[in-house]
Amino acid sequence: MSRTVSGTLRRNLYLVLAFVVPTVIYAAILADRQIYPFDPHGSYTPLMIDLNNQYAQFYSYFDQALKGHGSLLFTWRADGGMNFWPIVAYYLTSPFGLLTLFGSDHQLPVLIAFATVLKLGAAGLGMALFLRKFRGGADGAVDKAVIVVLSTAYALGAWSLLYAFNIMWLDALYLLPWALLGVERLLAKGRIASLALAIGLNLVIDFYTGAMICVFVCLYALARYAGVRERFERADFLRTAGKFAAAGAIGGLISAAFILPTYLGGLTQKTKLHADASVDPQKQPVLSLLVRFFGGTSDAGQHTPDIGAATLILVLVPLFFAVKSIRRAERIAFGAVLAFLLLALKIKPLYLVMHGGQMPNAFPYRFAFLIIALLTFLAFRAWVGIDSVKQIKWLGVSAAVWFVILYWGRQSYPRIVTPQVVKFDAVILVAGTALLAFALYLRCQVRPAGEPLPKPLAWMPKPLATPKVGAVLAVAVLAVDVSGSAGLVGQNSIGNLPHGDGSVKTSNWKSGPTTSYGTALSSLQPDNDEFYRAEGYDQNLRTTNDSLRYGNFGFTHFSSLSSGKLHTTMQNLGFAHHDADVWSAHTGATLLTDALLGYQYLVGTTRETADGTIDRLGTTLQKTYDNGPSNVTTVYKIDDTLPVGFRLTGSDLAGFTAPVPLNDPYAAQEQAFGLPGAFQSMCGAPTVTASDGVTVTQNSDGTSSIKVPAKAPADAAYYSDKIVWQCQSSGPRQVYLYAPTAMPTGLSYVRVDGQNRPAPKAGAVSADKANIPYPAGFANGVQDLGSVQSGSFTVTMSSDHLTLKNTYTVPANPVRGLDPTAVDAKLSQLRTGGVTDVHWNDTGLSATTTGDSAATVFLSVPTIPGWSVTVDGKSVKTTELLGSFTGVPVPAGTHRISMSFTPPGLYAGIGGSTVGLLALGGVWWFQRRRAAGQGAGAPAAGVGAGSGEEQVTEEALS
Repeated sequence: MSRTVSGTLRRNLYLVLAFVVPTVIYAAILADRQIYPFDPHGSYTPLMIDLNNQYAQFYSYFDQALKGHGSLLFTWRADGGMNFWPIVAYYLTSPFGLLTLFGSDHQLPVLIAFATVLKLGAAGLGMALFLRKFRGGADGAVDKAVIVVLSTAYALGAWSLLYAFNIMWLDALYLLPWALLGVERLLAKGRIASLALAIGLNLVIDFYTGAMICVFVCLYALARYAGVRERFERADFLRTAGKFAAAGAIGGLISAAFILPTYLGGLTQKTKLHADASVDPQKQPVLSLLVRFFGGTSDAGQHTPDIGAATLILVLVPLFFAVKSIRRAERIAFGAVLAFLLLALKIKPLYLVMHGGQMPNAFPYRFAFLIIALLTFLAFRAWVGIDSVKQIKWLGVSAAVWFVILYWGRQSYPRIVTPQVVKFDAVILVAGTALLAFALYLRCQVRPAGEPLPKPLAWMPKPLATPKVGAVLAVAVLAVDVSGSAGLVGQNSIGNLPHGDGSVKTSNWKSGPTTSYGTALSSLQPDNDEFYRAEGYDQNLRTTNDSLRYGNFGFTHFSSLSSGKLHTTMQNLGFAHHDADVWSAHTGATLLTDALLGYQYLVGTTRETADGTIDRLGTTLQKTYDNGPSNVTTVYKIDDTLPVGFRLTGSDLAGFTAPVPLNDPYAAQEQAFGLPGAFQSMCGAPTVTASDGVTVTQNSDGTSSIKVPAKAPADAAYYSDKIVWQCQSSGPRQVYLYAPTAMPTGLSYVRVDGQNRPAPKAGAVSADKANIPYPAGFANGVQDLGSVQSGSFTVTMSSDHLTLKNTYTVPANPVRGLDPTAVDAKLSQLRTGGVTDVHWNDTGLSATTTGDSAATVFLSVPTIPGWSVTVDGKSVKTTELLGSFTGVPVPAGTHRISMSFTPPGLYAGIGGSTVGLLALGGVWWFQRRRAAGQGAGAPAAGVGAGSGEEQVTEEALS
């Protein structure tokens, strides 16, 4: 038994290496970039961009839910109550994600790092299993070594390394080869179970890249059909196509429990995500696309595709089309597949097809991994298939063409083709191509033992002029190419980087903004017999998904599956937002909106003020966590807020049912609460000063225009300006600013001076906590400037980084004051109709309402699809208030309102998945019985047996 296992392991050692080598190389890259735990002393995590802002928090909540502290169907912790099942289906279905269950929340970055490494190892193994179907017979050991190297190149291509923060996409790398193996089994044996399962897994684990893979699998199947079948037979083609379609249908059904609820409850909630496409492929120069094929290239500007894996793959691919042992029809077909993918980099309709019909709002060319896979496949087929010296000569031609592109690219795109890339790829193109040609030449020069060497090799010692020696050198240079390319990308994209795109520090995950920040938020989750919301008041939270991690109920959220309608309403009410409505942040809330949404607690930190205090009228300090200088967290109780639901009648109801004013949060809140003029104008016309050359115009409507020249000033890189308002308050007021068009986003600051405030600090503007970034990221809504008392004060906006060729508009009366006395009076009136006896669970909420007349109960619960609402046990039809919140009509008297949530399409999807699994099991059982029957009655070897796809032998695959 042990000998059998040992023999099997020796024969398949290359498959083990195909898994181990990518994991070791990637772990070494992470260690080199000071990523903990691969560098035991490293201070960085692998969390960067979306992995830091979305996936990590989603996994944190996912782990809590699986351990009994939440629901995978619904959560109150984001978007005011959101359908969580689409988040599970979109982000969290990877089997490698279960690794995060084996540690605490603080260990999550480490577990995600290991999950990433294992996914890349699985990608290498998957590609190795696929490529071994096409091995040659003469140099089996050499081909196995090449499989390991090319599989590693595929796993560690630029797409993998640069998109590793989108950890869900990495599953596509190992799922794609399994789908292609399913196609091979269909063509060779006529069996569809493997393909159906592969399609199902692709769509379940990541339906986004899975859809791209399905397009590619269709193209691959057509091309391989041309290579496997000796001649085209219409009946056979239709029969094969029918089986292929059946496999796709079964795979689609298997995934229904995830895809259908995601579409009905998630994707349909998106609004204008496509409006923020970061790249128009038609405008990208061809050369800028071609240079990204070189190993080691990276594009910090994110305008070109991440394709480079190993430069020698580019040299080998053209030889595929010269190999005579591959049928011409297949070579032409794969030429068409390659052309389709390359054209999709440039032609917008094809680009849209490969992205599911929607333009990506960031990180373009997301299907580039398919190009890497195809190039790897064609390169290996070329290596195996070359059998003449004439074919080998094309290596030199190919290398020369790519050398010209490398030189030309260096002149045109030095930011992408860096000096390090030029040096590395130039050596690889010259030395690597020579060694490949040498190895292939020796393979083609087969001669009997003792026969003298050919003239071109007469100078070499005979022991060195052997196919095995040449192959070893070729494999070695390929390995250098692969590892060097990956290393260059890692140096430019991972870890501690000067341009700031590197990984998040471990301290930031564990303790940001302060070590007690998470402790404070975690303590503010309401009991089941009460309902309130709590939020971090920090001007720039560590991430907008922290409420999922810490358990506080909030509206802050960031995901491509956010409710666009809700975020539009939040934007109109003044909350900070993203142009495509994929996030909403508490920054921008006012006394009125906090009361409206049931916020009872706010958490401040030293990132906002020197001592963590909150300058907010109507709040009381509840607790201070003091962990030393610059490490203070405070918890404040809002003294006056509304319950989760309250009764509306007459003019109050009219204010909530009328359309919400667009892009005017002051007017929107005044209308909703029936408080015209509540946001009082406090300041005169501003004084605007700017650098010489900047044109400032005072308009008749009270606005000001600031026009920036197209060319930078002679003595500086950018222009600057300053806007100052002289203001007067007649009493205690909470002061707000709404001027998102007045300054460049992320490059300007606002401050309040006067009334015993400290003078501005000398030095960097960002070092003074009184200087608030505005508008910046999550702070482009209403800006809370703190409170003032009776008397004068000034508000100043400034920027020393005005964007060239831009025109900024300063709105009229952007600085307003809210009288807390008027707010309290209105809230007291509404609170008399507030619901009582509130109880919530993981998927719903119930409350009692009492009144002398019929009314509509406003519930600060978003009207996302999936809610069932009853009054005294009877289903009722709700209305929509403020554009996205729930209104429940109730008659006079005392009544119990109950809300329960089920993701729309969940039960239908479960039914579809059940049917799909039963169909898969039935197909597998039928094919197994049929194969057994055919095996029992099969003719002797070499004897024909009728027609049909079962005749195709495994040898036909290579």
